[in-house]
Amino acid sequence: MNNYLHDFIIQNKRRPTEAEVGALMKSVAMSEPGKSKNEALVSRLRRSAEYGAMGGRKKEPIILSENAMKINDLLNKKMSYHAICKILNLNMRSIRSIIKKQSLPRTKEMILNYQEKE
Repeated sequence: MNNYLHDFIIQNKRRPTEAEVGALMKSVAMSEPGKSKNEALVSRLRRSAEYGAMGGRKKEPIILSENAMKINDLLNKKMSYHAICKILNLNMRSIRSIIKKQSLPRTKEMILNYQEKE
């Protein structure tokens, strides 16, 4: 088995950056023989690289409820969950469930019923 990091250091006469290590690990995992990689795993890896932390799941534009709109605005202003609970007079469980179900925070392009405040 090859030591790819050692080969990189010898070839480039420097230590690799974190991004270079990640790219090197990914290329090795995709090409190196060993555990067989089924097509589903490979497609998940490609989608996660393309779409980021959502794991390949895209956010679709949706219509938000009034409470969800308020929570989204407060989350975009970097407010904590506890502060949102006190402002909206809701309990923590309902705040977290709305955030999880609606994939908050969202940008205004991802909200179908978004209205600019005047």
